[in-house]
Amino acid sequence: MRDGEFSIWYGTDRRIWIYTTQRNELLNFVCMHPDELSTTPASEAAFGEDTTNVSHKSNMMEIFKDFDPRVLALMDGAEPSSIRLWQLLDTDPIPTRVAGKLCLLGDAALAFLPHIGQGAACAIEDAASLAAALVPGTALEDIPERLQLYDRCRRDRPCVIHNQSRLLGKDLEPGNEDAKINRGRMAREFFPYIFGHDEHEYTTQKLHELLRSKF
Repeated sequence: MRDGEFSIWYGTDRRIWIYTTQRNELLNFVCMHPDELSTTPASEAAFGEDTTNVSHKSNMMEIFKDFDPRVLALMDGAEPSSIRLWQLLDTDPIPTRVAGKLCLLGDAALAFLPHIGQGAACAIEDAASLAAALVPGTALEDIPERLQLYDRCRRDRPCVIHNQSRLLGKDLEPGNEDAKINRGRMAREFFPYIFGHDEHEYTTQKLHELLRSKF
């Protein structure tokens, strides 16, 4: 693989993500498959400080045995102690992120599946929106209204990205090779929506509209 490259190997109900880490000195493999194929249920995992637990290498190799021999050879080189197991989980959107002077952001507001890699990015956008809504000098009595503004600004966009991540994570149709190509195209076509947005600027604009409406 080239430095910084990201590769996906598709099966119908399982897939492998491969990408470089640690300044391109280490390959990381994310091997996704149905829960029931794990010999150790992830729901029963004893999580440590790194929120992972050791799984069985032989189980992993069995699950992905029908994949290309080249990728299997790379996986077989993994140290058994480096193989970790956890479930992929998300949450459904909630009606509001705000109650009085309290608000939620990040995974507490909406947890994402990793299939488009935007969970942390949306959390950063939440923080940017909150910072724009609660500018320095905001009066205490204005906080509930500003939090409602934050809630409105972050109501739709995270849900759109969240739904797209779920769609990209769906199983492929057996024998449909075009589906693999279409899945990659669907992700690429969504990139402008992801990267063409400035949340701080957007919330700032909405704040100015709110303030002008008072005069």
